[in-house]
Amino acid sequence: MKIAIDCRLIGSSGIGTFIENVVCYITMSSEDNFVLIGNPEKLKPFACHENCTVVPCSHKPFTLKELFAFPTREVNRCDVFFTPNFNVPFGIRVPIYSMVHDIVFLDIEGINSWTGRFIRSMFIRRALRVSKAILTVSNFTRKRLEDYFHTKVSIHVVYNGIAKELLQYKPQPAQEKNTGDYIMFLGNLKKHKGIQTLIKAYNDGRAKGLFDYKLYIVGRLNFRVKDPFVESLSHDNNPNIRFITDADNAEVYRLISSARMLISPSLYEGFGLTPLEAMYLGTPVIISDIPAHKEIYKGSPAVFFHAGDADDLADKISKMNPQRVDARAWISSHYSYEITASSILNIVKGR
Repeated sequence: MKIAIDCRLIGSSGIGTFIENVVCYITMSSEDNFVLIGNPEKLKPFACHENCTVVPCSHKPFTLKELFAFPTREVNRCDVFFTPNFNVPFGIRVPIYSMVHDIVFLDIEGINSWTGRFIRSMFIRRALRVSKAILTVSNFTRKRLEDYFHTKVSIHVVYNGIAKELLQYKPQPAQEKNTGDYIMFLGNLKKHKGIQTLIKAYNDGRAKGLFDYKLYIVGRLNFRVKDPFVESLSHDNNPNIRFITDADNAEVYRLISSARMLISPSLYEGFGLTPLEAMYLGTPVIISDIPAHKEIYKGSPAVFFHAGDADDLADKISKMNPQRVDARAWISSHYSYEITASSILNIVKGR
């Protein structure tokens, strides 16, 4: 089978990490051929594979250029087209398999303007209409799609996994224990990430003497402040709160490895990957009891707190045992990009 894959987002966080790792494992299939569409520089690791052909395309997702100038001729020479997002260019005649990672823009007000919300909703409706099947990263997102759009198209769940870069990461001996004097938040600071709950819990807990940790707020390479509350906080020069905005992945892994705990206070996630990464590195986590977290982390060592409840979070931080957790076997058996790639391959091949 010849499979076309939209790889334009490789190199970005989130979906980019997902597609990069999926492509890495999926192209190991010797019986299939792949047409990888995207930035040739980012796709260099795959260009030398005999079963891979790289087709350059620089048009950004969700643009008119993408809709009308995507290399559909090359796609239509394949048997199927797989896109890791719900933006499907015009003119594709082969079976399409699309992904929807979450619909936070519909579930949480204020994430996008009314126009942005409408446009994204239209893109999803079109993807549901033209795709042979939809893939998503949790049963929670699958249910939300069904609730909103009442679609009859098949929706398959393929979970996230641990990125190959993290699998290959080897901490220094000094990082093998949680020796840092800080707790940590990792992620983009958008409205639904629950940062206000964390800040309130942290300030109240320190004021009451429940703990004396510092707080590190760490963003990946594309760290962007989206919440006015957080933006104002970043200018307060609180000596106990440190913003780290320029860490590469190796530095992020080092920070996680040394942290006393990682906290994910999100009010909404389609999956919620950072606690998985932290536990893989042995760092204990406290996470909000939102539906996606309860689905993904059921049976894990993660400690739950009531989403949005700063008092409960402060209490959980004060009582949390900062000893390292041993969760790699559990993670590997549940969440692996090798498993994800195999599942996607089976779906697009109709197995």
